[in-house]
Amino acid sequence: MAIFSFIEEYDLSGKTIVPFCAHGIGGIAAGVRDITAALPDSVTVLDALGVYRADIGNSEPAVQEWLTELGFEKKEEISQMENEERKLKMTVDGQEISITLYDTPAANALYEMLPLELSFEDFNGVEKISYLPQELPTEGEPDGCDPDVGDFCLYAPWGNLSVFYQDFQYSDSLILLGHIDSGMELLSGQSGDFSATLEVAE
Repeated sequence: MAIFSFIEEYDLSGKTIVPFCAHGIGGIAAGVRDITAALPDSVTVLDALGVYRADIGNSEPAVQEWLTELGFEKKEEISQMENEERKLKMTVDGQEISITLYDTPAANALYEMLPLELSFEDFNGVEKISYLPQELPTEGEPDGCDPDVGDFCLYAPWGNLSVFYQDFQYSDSLILLGHIDSGMELLSGQSGDFSATLEVAE
């Protein structure tokens, strides 16, 4: 029903749909047929792939073969975003936190602003946030993300950095900038407001 609600809300006319799902013992069943019937006639629906939940950990070869058969070129195993990653360090109370910064428009703009002296506060028992001195560009960025522990993000409407020390739900306008590689316990252990220096790692 969530997929049907998505189809109703967005005009997918002329788009190409690539159906993929992880499933239990019931398989894909009639899902692709029902979704195709709900889409506009101008939508192209490619061959679907379903991966049984017990096989997810070993599914990469099957997924790559499926994508190749559909005509998608196989990319390098590490995405361009990760290939162009840069290392930052955040210093709190004389201790360093290692951060990988991805290659995205917003992350690149943040990189150009460094070094920064930042003031962090806790928000909602989930993340540490700090407001930037100027806005970062968000054009070309995804509409949102589902942050994991250690994700280093920008919340575009407020213009603040967010470092998640608890898992959280998908959020619109949340942009992934990078990830904490080490020192996460230093951030999560801060009980109040704190200051930090963010700079390029030597």
